Amino acid sequence: MKNFRLLMVLFALLVGLAPVAAAENLQLAQSEVRGLPFEVFIRLQQGMSEGELILRAGKPDSQSVENMRNDIVKTYYYFPTSSDPWITTIRLEGGRIASLERIKKF
Repeated sequence: MKNFRLLMVLFALLVGLAPVAAAENLQLAQSEVRGLPFEVFIRLQQGMSEGELILRAGKPDSQSVENMRNDIVKTYYYFPTSSDPWITTIRLEGGRIASLERIKKF
């Protein structure tokens, strides 16, 4: 019975600390946002390969992948930073840039 109570206390402590750990992970993820400077964005163009995109722009802040019949469609997101308040979305179809979009965050 004593071990059970100890186990319950430990469980309660862990559950109580879980939101704190999640918040710390969120802050870590937000601090890793690199964004995409305008100087790099203007050098990207439709038809450019995914490899060249990564070489020029670097790893995206976030990405999504969809399987559309025979093609894989990837969307790369570069989030705004304090020095560059733009959200950049780059859509790749078949390993090539299909569209580029840049929207200012208000």
